[in-house]
Amino acid sequence: MEYKKIFEPIKIGNLELKNRIVMGPMGTGFADEKHAATPRLAAYYAERAKGGVGLIIAEHTISQPVGLWGPHAGEIWSKESVPAWKMVVDAVHENGSKIAIEIGHMGRCTTPDVTGGLTPIAPSPVPCHLMQYLPHEVTIQEIEQFKKDYLNCAINAFNAGFDAIELHFTNGYFLAEWLSGRTNKRTDKYGGTIEGRMRLALEIIQMIRRELGRDFPLIARLASREANGGRDIEETKLIAKALEDAGVDILDINAGSFTEYDWEFPPYFQPQGFILKDVESIKQSVKIPVIAGGRIVEPRMAEQILLEGRADLVEINRCHICDPYWVKKTAGGEIEGIRRCIGCTRCIDEILPNELKCSVNPFAGKEEEWEITPAKNIKNVLVIGGGPAGLQAAIVAAERGHKVTLVEKENSLGGLVRAACVPPMKWETASLITSLAYEAEKAGVKIVLNQEANIDYIKKCNPDKVIVATGSTPLVPNITIKDEGRIITGVDLLLGKKWVGNNIGIIGGGMVGCEVGDYLAEYGKNVTIFEMLPEIASDMWLAVKINMVKRLKEKEVKILTSAKVSAIEDGVITYSKDGNEAKSQKFDNIIIAAGMKPYIPLKEFLDEAGVDYTIVGDAANPLRLYEALYSAVEATIKL
Repeated sequence: MEYKKIFEPIKIGNLELKNRIVMGPMGTGFADEKHAATPRLAAYYAERAKGGVGLIIAEHTISQPVGLWGPHAGEIWSKESVPAWKMVVDAVHENGSKIAIEIGHMGRCTTPDVTGGLTPIAPSPVPCHLMQYLPHEVTIQEIEQFKKDYLNCAINAFNAGFDAIELHFTNGYFLAEWLSGRTNKRTDKYGGTIEGRMRLALEIIQMIRRELGRDFPLIARLASREANGGRDIEETKLIAKALEDAGVDILDINAGSFTEYDWEFPPYFQPQGFILKDVESIKQSVKIPVIAGGRIVEPRMAEQILLEGRADLVEINRCHICDPYWVKKTAGGEIEGIRRCIGCTRCIDEILPNELKCSVNPFAGKEEEWEITPAKNIKNVLVIGGGPAGLQAAIVAAERGHKVTLVEKENSLGGLVRAACVPPMKWETASLITSLAYEAEKAGVKIVLNQEANIDYIKKCNPDKVIVATGSTPLVPNITIKDEGRIITGVDLLLGKKWVGNNIGIIGGGMVGCEVGDYLAEYGKNVTIFEMLPEIASDMWLAVKINMVKRLKEKEVKILTSAKVSAIEDGVITYSKDGNEAKSQKFDNIIIAAGMKPYIPLKEFLDEAGVDYTIVGDAANPLRLYEALYSAVEATIKL
């Protein structure tokens, strides 16, 4: 496909963008303990600017202390915040992109633990479905103070040099709560009717217009709908038109809230472009440009949206965390080289207690720290294993100038990712291996398939350095097993090495066990999951977990929690629950999905031979994709 529409310039008021790709606002947790922007945050956004994006909308930045979303949320309520934000703006401008800032407030969607003891505020005392903390209903006097505070933040953003301001009217946070009848139960002039519910939003826009003038670009971020009992698309269209009439220059459309968590933070269960019909409908109701959001990953989809006139710009959001160079790679025809978002939603869950981590890009947030520089001494490097860790290690080593050979005993690359992409809706996970393989070949890595790295092969290669990325193997729990013939590991099932009968027991209700249960239920199998913990899916990220639990219930998968398995015999599982021993029905097959352990068959030889080696990925510690890729970079960035 030829990509032209993506790269057409567009004007927002007096602001001209070089292309139609927007990196939307996404939290990072890279602000400091005083909520100030940091050099790390500036480097993070600068890297995305280097990648060619037309407009960056910096993350949800807070207008009052009572509206904080986390310990490292950024603030813009104080004059002291301006120089640090100017540092971020300058870093983006120096690398060729424009930058806006999203000004917002969490409203009822926070807790005193985050706000320094302050009680969350909301238009009405209706708790957030996720946080379930009773908020304080703001008074008319407090509304007036909020308006002043919000205007002050807009002035601070202007003084910091931002090219535009995005007003946050979405995701069920403070300003969105006024727009929705689900959360606004007031009977004064700020509630009761749609006119009342819109009043605060329109007053804020008018105040900013009076202060900053008509020419300064204003963006409004607006949810197209609140799917679980909130505002629908028809009411949103009315609000969109009112925002336009009040002076907003462009609409940024997403969806959902904490009540529709998987709409706000769509996991892989939500198809790419899942709100495009809503975006198109809103665009038909206004004359100002509209930005399409909603899990858009593929360049082909972005181009098609623009060609069909369904939107004027396209947000490539989490994919810009995964790959800062999405735009440049698209322009250069390197579509396979783009690291795509796989919809795992780890980035979302990590920012509240910690900071942003991306499952497929360990460099996110490490832009200052990790620089790939030419090696002083060129080495002959042998990487054993063609999974994600092995590929990532090979890429970094080769980009540093080392001579790299990667050897894989199977006939294809991917390691356990080949199993991970099999469960329902997870096919996008396979794209990671496609892009890693592309990067490896571009960097000059020699890839050898169908070759086991035995002792003779290693001696033949005569490497200066060996990177061991042999992965992991299923862990069989310490239980009595007298029924080997019926037992299958979850990995072997997903890799297509074995199949099952009709009645299936699964030992382990973590991510793998749940995914296997979901997979088999699609084939009409009768599935029972045995999990020793009090709940299933405890190792899944929240948006994925919500969908997984719902799917298992809908498919009538039987789930036994706090059930510790002690024995398997003749298809029957013996387990203890609530202090009592019990026996299951007779199963045709029993799936083991109780975790993984390192697989390092050559360690003894490498030790004895005195070979310089480093173990990375699951072979060192079976965890997750991010940890596997991170360990690979760590092992090779200074090699």
